Amino acid sequence: MINSMRRSIPSVALFALAAAILGGCGTPTQSSSSVISSSPSSSATESSSSVSSSSVAPDPYAVPTDYQAFTGDEQDIHATVTFWDTFGASGTTATTATQYANAFMALYPNITVNLVAKGGYPDIYSAISTAIPSGTTPTMAICYPDHVASYLDAGAVENLAGYIADPTIGFGSSDLTEAGPLSDFIQSYLPENTNYAQTGVFSMPCTKSTEAMFYNKDLFDQKGWDVPTTWDEMWNLCAQIKSDTTIANIDNVIPFGYDSDDNLFITYDQQTNTPYTSLTTPHYLFDNATNRAFVQHLKDMHDAGYFLTKGSSAGSTFTSTQFAAQTLFMTVGSTGGTTYNYTDSFTTGVAAIPQIDSNSPSVISQGPSVCIFKRASQAERQAAWLFYKFFTNAQNTANWASLTGYNPVRTSAYSTSIWTDWESNATSGEDLLLKRVADFTQTEYAEKNAYFTSPAFKGSSTARAEAAGIVSSVLLGAKDIDTAFTDATAACLLVG
Repeated sequence: MINSMRRSIPSVALFALAAAILGGCGTPTQSSSSVISSSPSSSATESSSSVSSSSVAPDPYAVPTDYQAFTGDEQDIHATVTFWDTFGASGTTATTATQYANAFMALYPNITVNLVAKGGYPDIYSAISTAIPSGTTPTMAICYPDHVASYLDAGAVENLAGYIADPTIGFGSSDLTEAGPLSDFIQSYLPENTNYAQTGVFSMPCTKSTEAMFYNKDLFDQKGWDVPTTWDEMWNLCAQIKSDTTIANIDNVIPFGYDSDDNLFITYDQQTNTPYTSLTTPHYLFDNATNRAFVQHLKDMHDAGYFLTKGSSAGSTFTSTQFAAQTLFMTVGSTGGTTYNYTDSFTTGVAAIPQIDSNSPSVISQGPSVCIFKRASQAERQAAWLFYKFFTNAQNTANWASLTGYNPVRTSAYSTSIWTDWESNATSGEDLLLKRVADFTQTEYAEKNAYFTSPAFKGSSTARAEAAGIVSSVLLGAKDIDTAFTDATAACLLVG
């Protein structure tokens, strides 16, 4: 979490958005990973019509037959919304979320929003997994698709397709949230919310991020090093750095770090088109010769002192922390944690993560979504939907992004005065680094269709955790290659 506010939150007055709606809806591929497009296109729809041809994949945006459209005045909704979140109890995200809730309740005085901090993503997943069988789920919650797949398997998650198309409270309607149409969302953020074993829309994007490489630009400039763009270039540079005896304390310096052990594994599979998981059975495809050779190579590079991961670091220390302390010269981490890579000690540069083919980049799309639970009453679900729309309208998503390093989830956010004023004033310090990351991810990732996601199914979160475990356990020497992969597969198969 970001620990301090860098500017005050402006009043949450809402701008009206264009109501143009794109037609035609596709279903994401069910291969080992789902490559997603980066610009608004005909892949998203607000149509409620059903697919009539059996040869056409079911439309996830089709309105469920049991959906009851809202009637009446939205301000007459009386409900209490309990929102389990990962925003923390203090700091920028907690403060901003509270301000959004207060502004929303001023618009809807009959709706109460209770924000409940549940720790990190594993914590909220555990809490909801416990709440489902006991019938104590919240109204809505922060989630990842891997988590939603398990909730969906238990029949606990609401299909949002009806809410999206609702003529009174749907996207593009004239309610007080001023949220604009579905077509205004960054299109690359939508497919993962329908890429489930069941047809429908079971989550919606909240705040989004990806991975970038941060590097010590002052040192790179001083040494004349080229920023590596491929994995081969990375390992060659690491060897060069480790052999440079003019670098102070070089024996105790690791050139490169990767914060997420699981993302390292999964992204490599995407870049090399190597099977990882599948939405259809068999789900678990990651135990193959290519991946075993890759992990062995990582072990060789780790043992040579070229790189480490968070999972292989003492105390599982974030590599961003090590980078700021100058015990690493390069680190790959979430853009949502951009400010953790900032320090007054040197200039932080921003670059793409290493690729197999820099002309055809692949980088993971991540960051939380929101889901709504069936257990809530109809009024509570409707109120939760309105709060979600308000939370992610153009101004609010722009404001959130400018404060945290996450990406706006709406295209129109980039033309709001909040965003343009922030960019104009981001001339130094953390704000300048945040601006560079925002500009970089738009031009180097989004415009190059680089984003991908992996399919979500019951067990996909276990697969991710086990992928991380393979990397960290092998790097640390706790397991050999065969044991690591065999144990990981067995753990996944226990889930189903």
